[in-house]
Amino acid sequence: MDRSGPRETESSTRRVPPTLSTMEPPALVLLLDYPEGEWLPAALRRELGDALAARMVRLLAEYQIASAPQNWPMELHVAPADKVAEVRRWLGAKPITVHSQLSAPFGERLAQVAAEATARHDGMVLLLRSDCPYCSVEQVVAAAKALLENDVVLGPSTDGDFYLLGLRRWPEGLLHEVNWGTNQVLFAITKRCTDLGLSYSLLDPLERVTSEAAWDRAIARITGQGAAPETGS
Repeated sequence: MDRSGPRETESSTRRVPPTLSTMEPPALVLLLDYPEGEWLPAALRRELGDALAARMVRLLAEYQIASAPQNWPMELHVAPADKVAEVRRWLGAKPITVHSQLSAPFGERLAQVAAEATARHDGMVLLLRSDCPYCSVEQVVAAAKALLENDVVLGPSTDGDFYLLGLRRWPEGLLHEVNWGTNQVLFAITKRCTDLGLSYSLLDPLERVTSEAAWDRAIARITGQGAAPETGS
């Protein structure tokens, strides 16, 4: 009689990959930059004026918060720092933590937010830009699923930048040599991924609000009168 006990088969020892249903949900980190920072292009600030631009920031942020998975943890990272109290006021009782960003160029602020958020949550983090009202629950869930099998996930924007950055950990140097404010941002980050040996996945491209015409389309989206603009992909 064989007394060696049950034998492990290949199927019984094969590692079962994690799924979203078996893991803690990713942390959502919304980057909220007021016109005093670098969120809006200078041309758009001139077109709209800082007062309207500030209202845009809040409207877009509130829409993104309402569109996100409601049972996932969320943080807001605000620039400049003196807007934190105002953001906390209009958030009201929503269970969202609010942090201030550094007084520094966007790339440095993004790197610090990403490094601190990944360390704080010890798991998947999705950083969302506050100027893309087309990033819906579907895109956020798709990003989280892609991050199960990749080190980095990027949501490309139609201007060559990004609207979402997903990370499992903070890879030091990921944002080095990125020429911010140009149409080469996405290319530079994917090149850094390759240089650092990081796997990455790209979501569908979406439009960011970088012009008055884009703002008009965003308003139509928010008020339920328009769909996401065609991206040509």
